[in-house]
Parts: sequence; C-alpha cells; structure tokens
Amino acid sequence: MRILGIDPGSRLVGWGVVEVEGARLRAVAHGTLRAEPKASIERRLETLATGLRDVLETWAPAEAAVEEAFYGRDARAAQRIGEARGALVLVLAEAGLPVAHYPNNVVKRSVTGAGRASKEQVRAMVQRVLALAEAPAGFDAADALALAVCHQQRRGLPGAEGGVPPRLAAALKAARDRAGRGQAARRAPRRR
Repeated sequence: MRILGIDPGSRLVGWGVVEVEGARLRAVAHGTLRAEPKASIERRLETLATGLRDVLETWAPAEAAVEEAFYGRDARAAQRIGEARGALVLVLAEAGLPVAHYPNNVVKRSVTGAGRASKEQVRAMVQRVLALAEAPAGFDAADALALAVCHQQRRGLPGAEGGVPPRLAAALKAARDRAGRGQAARRAPRRR
C-alpha cells in the first residue's frame, strides 16, 4: 500500500510517497511542486493542483496525509496556505483518496519523539527511518515523507508494535539514548 504525504504551501508543496509492506516502510518517491512566486494566487493554485494530479497518476497512492495549516501572526500568509491546502484536498477528494489531517507537532513527535523538533532533525530522522542514502533535498519533501510515516504509525498496522514500525522504534530509541547521554554529561559535576 502507498501513502502520500503532503506539506502544503501556496508556492511550494512538498510531497512524498511511502510504501508499506507489513511493518516495513520504504520511500518510493518525493519532491516539491513549485508555482511561480509572482503569479496570481489563482495561477499558483492551478499549477500546484495540476502537479498533484500528476503525482497521483504516476505513483497511485491509496491514502493521503496532509499537514494542518499553522496559523501564526501573519493572517494573510495563513489565508494563502489555507487556500492552497483547500485546493490540494479537493484534488485528493476528486481522486477518491481517504485523507487524514495532522498538526505539525504531532508529525514531528511521531518521527523524532519531540513535538518541537527542528526541520533539520525531522529531515535527519526521515532519512534514518526510511533508510535513504541521502536526506531529501528540501525541507518540504522531508516534511511530506514525515507526514506519510506519521500516518502509517497512526494507522497501527499489523506487525508494528504499538503502531510504530520496528525501524522507527529503533531510530527513536537511538535518538533518545544520544539525547540522554548529552543531558547526563551536562549534569555531571566537573572534576578539578
């Protein structure tokens, strides 16, 4: 089964397709859809929707996971992201895909174990969890792959202890162990 993760934006949209085989996850493809920054919002949405239709046709996912919009202080940016997100969700609905929606901190926690992880940490863990030779080139594609991993986790597929695939569980344990050693070293008294 294939899961499509989508990191929405009004100019850049990250996408990543993960294949699930039992408890194993494998990255099939990922990338970034790009719209001309100076184009009108209508043209950008059209470009992104067309690009997403091409991804759906090429990779034939069975389900999709989309990041929920984050509303910061910039109301105009939030509106644009909401418009883009709506256009992308419509394309997924037209294709008949079930769509799950996840907040950013839930995705980060699923992949790194920390809801406030940096984009660099998410990208590094996505590379480890999916055994990629290289980290995804952009944060948008890495975030999209993280969404697909998060969705698979939340589905609790058979063979995944507690809904977490073995490779992800091992990567999370290793990251926590490293963090624990770092904290212990900082707390240890210094010898004179």
